Amino acid sequence: MSPRSIDLVAEAGLSSGEPAFVLTEEAVAVPFEFGDAPERPEASMPPAQCQVLAIASGKGGTGKTTFTTNLAISLAQRGLRVLIVDADFGLANDHLLLGLEPQGDIGDVLAGRKGIREVILPGPGGVKLLPGGMGSSRLSNLEPYEIAILARELGCLEPEYDMVLVDLAAGISPANLQWMRPAHDRVVVTNPEVTALIDAYGLVKCLSQDGEPNCELHVVMNRVRDETEFQQSMKKLRQVVAKHLSGVRLNSLGYIPFDRYLLHSIAIQRPAVLSHPKAFVTACLRGIEAKLFARHRAWEKRQCRDADIPSYFAKLERQAHE
Repeated sequence: MSPRSIDLVAEAGLSSGEPAFVLTEEAVAVPFEFGDAPERPEASMPPAQCQVLAIASGKGGTGKTTFTTNLAISLAQRGLRVLIVDADFGLANDHLLLGLEPQGDIGDVLAGRKGIREVILPGPGGVKLLPGGMGSSRLSNLEPYEIAILARELGCLEPEYDMVLVDLAAGISPANLQWMRPAHDRVVVTNPEVTALIDAYGLVKCLSQDGEPNCELHVVMNRVRDETEFQQSMKKLRQVVAKHLSGVRLNSLGYIPFDRYLLHSIAIQRPAVLSHPKAFVTACLRGIEAKLFARHRAWEKRQCRDADIPSYFAKLERQAHE
């Protein structure tokens, strides 16, 4: 404000009967700059202390949770310390397939009613489970600050586990992609149905659009009749990905047959690798697990040598703040 403007305002105050004010010094404008805000310096990310595997599917009903629970037990039988995070927070059901009864869930942790270790359940075969909520629309759409809280709580558990399996909800919601992006390895579970393959492609497309120069995903084909159907289904998926997406690599982990022993294991709430250890479906599951176990050993060697793989949970927390 110029000195002349100040005089006019002061005079107006006197003429209206309002108390006049006295300026003892000339007003000084505080300069500021227009344009982009300065870039925030990147804080160094802590190294990962356990490998995180995100397991997702484009559509529901592909058998993702059945695969996750059997994989976790197979890995634990090799001597690994394995934690399952049921990240289908609103419609969790990993505990059902493991025959467990939760005494708390993610909602209790976020509300401060219980600590995260208090709600983790010991499961069959030595696995541990962090249950999500059952029938909770509130938990199905967590706020960014809530994801950040969970990421920090889970990050404190890293030294206690060798592998963490994040069993995501079906679909391509922003929250699902947020939990999937930072994972050290990512598995897409689908089946030979056209709708399932199309939805699997949609999930791959969303992940490839995040700007990753080389997007690598692993595929498990479930409910397959035979080897021929498996190969044909993988060929279809790879063809459409190669045609429309660049820089995406799909690794085939194997297939899980449509098998009555697997259906029986679901009915009795005891995973097939325990209830039917000699069944063909169990051999297929263990074959997939062997590939992921080999990748885990390679991951461990690299991390022990270079320690250049950042913590999944630290990256997840940073994402939530962005």
